[in-house]
Amino acid sequence: MKNDDFSKQTHQQFLEFMGTGQAIVPKMLSESVLGRIQTQLNPSPFSVFVKLATIHFIVGFATLAMCPQFGISLTSSMGLMQYLMQYGESVCMLGCGTVFMGVSFLVASLVLRPEEVKVLRRNRVLQISVLASLSLGGIILAGGEVELPTGMAWALGTIIGGSSLLQIGWTMRRTVIRAVT
Repeated sequence: MKNDDFSKQTHQQFLEFMGTGQAIVPKMLSESVLGRIQTQLNPSPFSVFVKLATIHFIVGFATLAMCPQFGISLTSSMGLMQYLMQYGESVCMLGCGTVFMGVSFLVASLVLRPEEVKVLRRNRVLQISVLASLSLGGIILAGGEVELPTGMAWALGTIIGGSSLLQIGWTMRRTVIRAVT
């Protein structure tokens, strides 16, 4: 009985709502709202890159703080380096680039809005390459020595790690959203 009253009341409220006159929205306000929605649904690759660079700066710094190569490792161990160096310096640099960029892209895929992640996924190689170049330049300015073969291995690792962990993060995010809805 209560449910039937609730349905009648809801129906009556809906009819009242539909009966109200249509408000005239000023053209400037309408264009402003539509422009804001357009911008939010279609973010520019540059604005996404700025957010990604901020995330990478924080996550990359945290990653480097655990890197024994710079002598500032927060742990007493050699981390992944002890396992990767047994296969050679290039393999170690490939792994380093994978972790360094991959963790940033994993965090980005979980933190950025879905529309921004879609832009990032569409432009992933360009965004990874630019961010890796800026990071490598920063590492060199900080005193890191880079030789061509190991630098190339590191760059390849950034593309592999960034792309892979971006996709893993996006898949995790979509799986959680589907499970919740």
